[in-house]
Amino acid sequence: MPDLRRPAHHITPAYEDNGLFRSPVRRITVGLVPQMHRNNRQDLVVRAFLSDGAAIEVLFAGRRTKQALGVEKRLRSLLFQTRTKTPGWRDEGIDTVQLPVRIEGVWRSRFIRDAWGCETRQYQLIAARWALFDEAGIAHLFGEAPVHLAPPRPARIEGRPRGTV
Repeated sequence: MPDLRRPAHHITPAYEDNGLFRSPVRRITVGLVPQMHRNNRQDLVVRAFLSDGAAIEVLFAGRRTKQALGVEKRLRSLLFQTRTKTPGWRDEGIDTVQLPVRIEGVWRSRFIRDAWGCETRQYQLIAARWALFDEAGIAHLFGEAPVHLAPPRPARIEGRPRGTV
């Protein structure tokens, strides 16, 4: 199957953000868990939990992936500290190790097919900006607000916008 994506050097921030952020940006606080992987576009995908306990995935995509390296290092460090401080640590308790992060992003739903062929809806939060808190409680901001292309201008006929009387 041919890859129809544009080459990386042809992608502008506005073009990238128009593809990622199609709905209004929301501010959500999540607990990131040190379970992460890279997808086929080399975006960072991290498992997280909402305040009500629902499991989601947080996606750090595109040019924001480089800034998300700090999140990845912090999660690995948090996991290492927990493993060394907890005698008899088992990986089943990894969901209890959470890094609170305030994220500005948009929701995207995906359907995942399991081994029996049933599809389950899974939610992803695509991060535009995020804030990490240090030991002193000071927030450090990363990422950037979405850049959008200018909306198309309405067609004008005889000096009036189309559809007006």
